[in-house]
Amino acid sequence: MYKIVVDRTHALIRLDVTGMLTADSVERLAGDLTARVTEAQLERYGLIIDVSQSPVQAPDTIAAIAGHLPTMTRARAVAIVTGAMLARLQLRRIFDPSFTRFVATHGEALDWLLSAKEPVALSG
Repeated sequence: MYKIVVDRTHALIRLDVTGMLTADSVERLAGDLTARVTEAQLERYGLIIDVSQSPVQAPDTIAAIAGHLPTMTRARAVAIVTGAMLARLQLRRIFDPSFTRFVATHGEALDWLLSAKEPVALSG
């Protein structure tokens, strides 16, 4: 399950993921995300992915997510709000560290994306 919220004023997209995803639901999510970016007419955007209410995902789900990352060419930065250490480690392997930060809260994600304030380092 997921929810996508677009903030055109700040050129931000928030993606909240809850529960287990499947490879098929990742395909739907990627299509929905692309459609929302297109509808909002965002040339570039910051992306907040909140997985703090989501369990560790199955390997085929992570592979499906990784397969869509190269298509996110308009994302200027990605902040990932994580809960469990294992989820953080799982996602750290597939996201480019040069424009991705792992944070503990939505507020830290906003601080980094809007003001380039580096988040408190999370171990793992």
